[in-house]
Amino acid sequence: MKNLFTSIFIYIILLLSFGAYHNAAFSQCTNCGNQYPSGTYTTTSATWTTITSCIYGSEWNIENLSTGYIYQWRSNAASFDSQLTLYPSATCGGTSLAYNDDCSYNTGYTNDGLIAYTPGTTSVRLLVSKFYCTSYTSCSYLYWRAIPRTPTIVGNTSVCNGSSVTLSAGNVTAAQNDDYMNIQWGTTSGGTQISSDAHSITVSPTTTTTYYMRYQVLACGTPGIQYSYVASRTVTVVTPPTAPTGITGNTTICVGESTTLTASGGTSGGGASYQWYAGGCGNGAVLGTGSSISVSPSSTTTYYVRRVGNYPCGSTVTACASTTVTVQTNSVAPTSINAVVNP
Repeated sequence: MKNLFTSIFIYIILLLSFGAYHNAAFSQCTNCGNQYPSGTYTTTSATWTTITSCIYGSEWNIENLSTGYIYQWRSNAASFDSQLTLYPSATCGGTSLAYNDDCSYNTGYTNDGLIAYTPGTTSVRLLVSKFYCTSYTSCSYLYWRAIPRTPTIVGNTSVCNGSSVTLSAGNVTAAQNDDYMNIQWGTTSGGTQISSDAHSITVSPTTTTTYYMRYQVLACGTPGIQYSYVASRTVTVVTPPTAPTGITGNTTICVGESTTLTASGGTSGGGASYQWYAGGCGNGAVLGTGSSISVSPSSTTTYYVRRVGNYPCGSTVTACASTTVTVQTNSVAPTSINAVVNP
């Protein structure tokens, strides 16, 4: 019986020890030692910036944040298993704003810390600790950056049906879209139907479509992954023109007269101009750019007309319709009368 009580006691001690170890390992640390580096840091760049190339466990630094950004901090190539804890600048204890131990978004640095925070508090203290919440006099790199909270999309807002358009993130570069963030694209707000991570997408909509994009800022621990607002961009699909099927107008005239010819049949789609020729379809000078043209040929002439799409269908050039205008020579008045007398 004594041995049973002894075993139970040892089990309880081990359980309590594991609980204390677990809480220390996976909750915020409070072992604030010296401030390093000194001063106050600010950034609005989405490129990783080095705060210091050598920070010890238990050292901390101060940063001022802007509410227009989501901030990330990470330790890197550390000589020790590091933990990161973020507090309001005036405190080192109580409820933290963010904390994390190991994080493996980049498989090359599985023992590094990575946290993200969307500012409510704008003056913060970042504490670096050795696992678990202890001091350590060896170096770790410390980086941070600011991802815009309001993303933007750049790219054409109209596309010719059958063509494609490329949309890109406007305020984060392709290089900044690294292992520690994702750019998500969808056809619904916050969706990833198109891509779960791409700086640019190329789409070929057949009907007018709205595309949505947001930044997913990765982190481990608490509060974990952060999301930007959602940006949207509507791409209008424009119908290209089709070829005219005929030309209407008087096709027989006398020398010196004129006739008006009008393209008929087919459609202008989302808008088109016209090109009229007399030397063949697309040959020679353009005689006019409207749907009708007035001509006064001096001899029988064949005319051609085609449609050219307006933006964004400017590369659409249709086939031609044609008609021939016949020019008749006017009668010449007699100049004399010859009389023949019958015998």
